[in-house]
Amino acid sequence: MGRKALLVLGVCSIYPVSRYLRGKENQLAMAQIARSEMPLQIKWQRHGQTRFWLRQGNDRVEAMWASCTHLGCEVSYDSEQDQWVCPCHGSLYNRDGQPVLGPALGPLVRAEVKEKDGFYLLQQPPV
Repeated sequence: MGRKALLVLGVCSIYPVSRYLRGKENQLAMAQIARSEMPLQIKWQRHGQTRFWLRQGNDRVEAMWASCTHLGCEVSYDSEQDQWVCPCHGSLYNRDGQPVLGPALGPLVRAEVKEKDGFYLLQQPPV
Protein backbone atom coordinates (compact mmCIF):
# COMPACT_ATOMS: atom_id res chain seq x y z
CA MET A 1 0.00 0.00 0.00
CA GLY A 2 1.34 3.45 -0.89
CA ARG A 3 2.07 6.23 1.56
CA LYS A 4 -0.91 8.28 0.41
CA ALA A 5 -3.27 5.35 0.91
CA LEU A 6 -1.93 4.78 4.43
CA LEU A 7 -2.33 8.47 5.22
CA VAL A 8 -5.94 8.47 3.99
CA LEU A 9 -6.68 5.30 5.94
CA GLY A 10 -5.20 6.82 9.10
CA VAL A 11 -7.12 10.07 8.78
CA CYS A 12 -10.39 8.26 8.03
CA SER A 13 -10.03 6.12 11.15
CA ILE A 14 -9.75 9.09 13.54
CA TYR A 15 -13.50 9.82 13.72
CA PRO A 16 -14.73 6.27 14.41
CA VAL A 17 -11.99 5.63 16.96
CA SER A 18 -12.69 8.90 18.79
CA ARG A 19 -16.45 8.14 18.85
CA TYR A 20 -15.72 4.66 20.17
CA LEU A 21 -13.49 5.95 22.95
CA ARG A 22 -15.94 8.67 23.96
CA GLY A 23 -18.75 6.10 24.05
CA LYS A 24 -16.76 3.94 26.45
CA GLU A 25 -16.09 6.84 28.87
CA ASN A 26 -19.62 6.75 30.24
CA GLN A 27 -20.62 3.11 30.39
CA LEU A 28 -23.55 3.69 32.73
CA ALA A 29 -25.72 6.70 32.02
CA MET A 30 -28.78 8.00 33.83
CA ALA A 31 -31.27 10.78 33.18
CA GLN A 32 -34.30 12.29 34.83
CA ILE A 33 -36.88 13.97 32.60
CA ALA A 34 -40.04 15.75 33.67
CA ARG A 35 -42.98 14.23 31.81
CA SER A 36 -44.27 17.74 31.09
CA GLU A 37 -40.99 18.63 29.33
CA MET A 38 -41.17 15.72 26.91
CA PRO A 39 -44.62 14.77 25.66
CA LEU A 40 -44.08 11.42 23.98
CA GLN A 41 -45.05 10.34 20.50
CA ILE A 42 -45.01 7.02 18.66
CA LYS A 43 -41.73 7.94 16.86
CA TRP A 44 -38.43 7.95 18.74
CA GLN A 45 -37.41 11.34 20.20
CA ARG A 46 -33.94 12.21 21.47
CA HIS A 47 -33.60 13.59 24.98
CA GLY A 48 -31.34 16.65 24.81
CA GLN A 49 -27.69 15.91 24.14
CA THR A 50 -27.83 12.45 25.68
CA ARG A 51 -27.92 9.09 23.95
CA PHE A 52 -31.36 8.38 25.38
CA TRP A 53 -34.24 8.23 22.90
CA LEU A 54 -37.84 7.79 24.07
CA ARG A 55 -41.19 6.94 22.55
CA GLN A 56 -44.65 5.98 23.66
CA GLY A 57 -44.97 2.24 23.23
CA ASN A 58 -48.20 0.25 23.10
CA ASP A 59 -48.56 -0.04 26.86
CA ARG A 60 -45.58 1.83 28.34
CA VAL A 61 -42.82 4.34 27.74
CA GLU A 62 -39.83 2.84 25.93
CA ALA A 63 -36.27 4.12 25.91
CA MET A 64 -33.27 3.22 23.77
CA TRP A 65 -29.59 3.77 24.51
CA ALA A 66 -28.33 4.88 21.08
CA SER A 67 -24.86 3.29 20.93
CA CYS A 68 -23.96 0.97 18.10
CA THR A 69 -23.26 -2.55 19.32
CA HIS A 70 -20.36 -2.85 16.86
CA LEU A 71 -17.94 -0.26 18.31
CA GLY A 72 -20.07 2.09 20.39
CA CYS A 73 -20.56 4.94 17.93
CA GLU A 74 -23.64 7.08 18.54
CA VAL A 75 -26.52 6.04 16.30
CA SER A 76 -29.46 8.22 15.35
CA TYR A 77 -33.02 7.49 14.39
CA ASP A 78 -34.03 8.28 10.80
CA SER A 79 -37.79 8.82 11.03
CA GLU A 80 -38.22 8.92 7.23
CA GLN A 81 -36.65 5.48 6.81
CA ASP A 82 -37.97 4.27 10.19
CA GLN A 83 -34.58 2.87 11.20
CA TRP A 84 -31.50 3.51 13.33
CA VAL A 85 -28.31 4.45 11.47
CA CYS A 86 -24.68 4.25 12.56
CA PRO A 87 -22.56 6.91 10.84
CA CYS A 88 -19.25 5.15 11.54
CA HIS A 89 -19.50 1.81 9.77
CA GLY A 90 -22.97 1.78 8.22
CA SER A 91 -24.82 -0.56 10.56
CA LEU A 92 -28.61 -0.30 10.29
CA TYR A 93 -31.19 -1.33 12.88
CA ASN A 94 -34.96 -1.53 12.54
CA ARG A 95 -37.22 0.74 14.64
CA ASP A 96 -37.05 -1.71 17.54
CA GLY A 97 -33.24 -1.77 17.55
CA GLN A 98 -32.71 -5.15 15.87
CA PRO A 99 -29.76 -5.20 13.42
CA VAL A 100 -30.70 -5.49 9.75
CA LEU A 101 -27.31 -4.65 8.18
CA GLY A 102 -23.85 -5.19 9.72
CA PRO A 103 -21.21 -5.04 10.87
CA ALA A 104 -23.25 -4.81 14.13
CA LEU A 105 -24.62 -8.20 15.14
CA GLY A 106 -26.41 -7.44 18.40
CA PRO A 107 -29.49 -5.29 19.04
CA LEU A 108 -29.37 -1.78 20.49
CA VAL A 109 -29.62 -1.72 24.27
CA ARG A 110 -32.96 -0.78 25.79
CA ALA A 111 -32.78 1.65 28.68
CA GLU A 112 -34.74 0.98 31.83
CA VAL A 113 -37.62 3.43 32.37
CA LYS A 114 -39.30 4.12 35.68
CA GLU A 115 -42.02 6.70 36.22
CA LYS A 116 -42.07 8.48 39.56
CA ASP A 117 -43.56 11.75 40.79
CA GLY A 118 -44.09 13.16 37.29
CA PHE A 119 -40.64 12.16 36.00
CA TYR A 120 -39.20 9.55 33.69
CA LEU A 121 -36.15 8.00 35.32
CA LEU A 122 -33.86 6.42 32.73
CA GLN A 123 -30.90 4.17 33.20
CA GLN A 124 -28.74 2.45 30.64
CA PRO A 125 -28.28 -1.17 31.70
CA PRO A 126 -24.67 -2.35 32.06
CA VAL A 127 -23.38 -3.73 28.77
